[in-house]
Amino acid sequence: MTHRPLPRVEVELGRTVPGSALHAAAVLVTGGTPLLAALGSSATGEFLAFWILGAVAIGGWAAWRPGHPPALTGAATTALLLAVASADGGVSAALWLAPLAYLGIRLSTWAAATGLTTRVEVAALARSARADGVVVVVTLLVGAVASVLDGGSVTGLVIGAVALLGLVLLVLRTQDGRP
Repeated sequence: MTHRPLPRVEVELGRTVPGSALHAAAVLVTGGTPLLAALGSSATGEFLAFWILGAVAIGGWAAWRPGHPPALTGAATTALLLAVASADGGVSAALWLAPLAYLGIRLSTWAAATGLTTRVEVAALARSARADGVVVVVTLLVGAVASVLDGGSVTGLVIGAVALLGLVLLVLRTQDGRP
């Protein structure tokens, strides 16, 4: 038996982002979206304090266990708050909060897939960022058209939410469930 040395392998990585930065961004966006909705709503007093506490709890959950559950809960909480505590049914705020909620979901997906000490190559983030950018732009367009066509009622919010859900399912299905 002859002894053969293992081949020498060199790996070169491009620019990277720390996993801790992805985790921090996921927590800020996931908890921040319902917080922004609460602060921009017509809620006052104890009702407002309840929603702020809920947003902080969602952010804490995202920090403790990042992934889809806290991110989807944050998005649903935002939508519920807009529906019940906004003067116009939340249509105007939904135009910018829906893409922010989607960003929270995607950041939470990346945070769940990476550890705090790992590094993610920017090229890997860029691949999914293209599809995510399309979803955000189309969501903004659909939301704006729905708002204009409906005169800014709750129906426009429902149309925008259904369109966002359809787009998210389409993109996630084509990505085979990976970030």
